Amino acid sequence: MNTPLNCDAQDMLEAAIVQRRRLNITHQEIAGELATYKKVLPIDITTSNGEEKLTILTTDNQGGILKLALLTNGILSFEAKDFKDPRIHYNKRTAASCDLK
Repeated sequence: MNTPLNCDAQDMLEAAIVQRRRLNITHQEIAGELATYKKVLPIDITTSNGEEKLTILTTDNQGGILKLALLTNGILSFEAKDFKDPRIHYNKRTAASCDLK
């Protein structure tokens, strides 16, 4: 499918989780369509069976809370729109990969 997130993106997601910052996320779903998740709260990153997943909290159309798990290799971009420091912003098209040694 897609290449994994680079180290900087993973660090930014972990910072967003610890700081409880809401993100706008664009994600390529398994079937290929794009999904946009607005003002979601990331709560955890886990790895299971070789797949890394980001767990988020969001709301449905009736105001109920939904807990979703997104494959991190499908994340195309994310951004915290709160303008707090450090700035959390990632776009897969412009990001460089990191070397793990």
